[in-house]
Amino acid sequence: MKKDLWSNPFERFASYWVFHDESIPNKQWLFIGLLFIHENHLKEARDCLQYCRQSENYYHEVHFSELPKSFEGKYGAKARVARRWFEAYEKGLADIAWFTALAVDRFSPAFDYKRFAKDFHIYNRFTAMALKAGIAWFLVPQKLDKVLITFVSDAKDRRSRPDKVLVDNFENYIPYRAEVDAFLSQTKGRPYPDVKVSLKLQESSKEDLLQLCDLLLGATQEVVVAGSNRPTKRELGRFVLRWCENLRRLPRERVPNMHRKFNLWAFPDEKGVPYNKVPFKLAINDHQLKLL
Repeated sequence: MKKDLWSNPFERFASYWVFHDESIPNKQWLFIGLLFIHENHLKEARDCLQYCRQSENYYHEVHFSELPKSFEGKYGAKARVARRWFEAYEKGLADIAWFTALAVDRFSPAFDYKRFAKDFHIYNRFTAMALKAGIAWFLVPQKLDKVLITFVSDAKDRRSRPDKVLVDNFENYIPYRAEVDAFLSQTKGRPYPDVKVSLKLQESSKEDLLQLCDLLLGATQEVVVAGSNRPTKRELGRFVLRWCENLRRLPRERVPNMHRKFNLWAFPDEKGVPYNKVPFKLAINDHQLKLL
């Protein structure tokens, strides 16, 4: 715990909201996306997204999977809003809304299916892993003593109570695991704050930041998998591709510089550890073959 000028102890505390999404594009990959925003910046972030909506006069849900083929015309408004959101994110929204994506390679020889009795155990465990890594990457440099996380997930994607029957331990597991991970990190002597998680299930139709998280994850997935031929999805993917490739350059060469604002990593490699050099399948343009 820190001390002030008069040697009185004080606690460095922060409250963050973390918006969550997950995606399974194929049998190989599972993607987890988390968007970190300090509670003091929530209104600013939401106002930014709402301004983009007003520019297109479009107020329906915006999800990556539902993007139309074209940005043009009446039916392209959804895609134009998504593009405006990405432009805003690149030009400054990323300063207050930090995104991390974990790509889980289930075809890796080091991926151990036997550890997970049910599929939802896989999703939940790697969501907890992504949260721990996000806290370490985005928040630990702030030297906080305690962090309160409001963890927001799309209510319709959770399988917890379809008929008042509990079939997914997500709501209990994530808060519990976050506290355990904090304790284990501290006992190993690593700088890591105490963490308290309050989990909230929210209809994505009522929360633009959940929709932004969905779009960022979908575009990140497109970079790795290149599974869509829709020009709208590929264009959003190229925003993310540009960010990822810039992060592999020297700091002075990064334009835009998304360091500690956007992060993509994967797990496990052949040795069973995380890695950052995720292979990309999406090309810079549709006439270029990407070999990385």
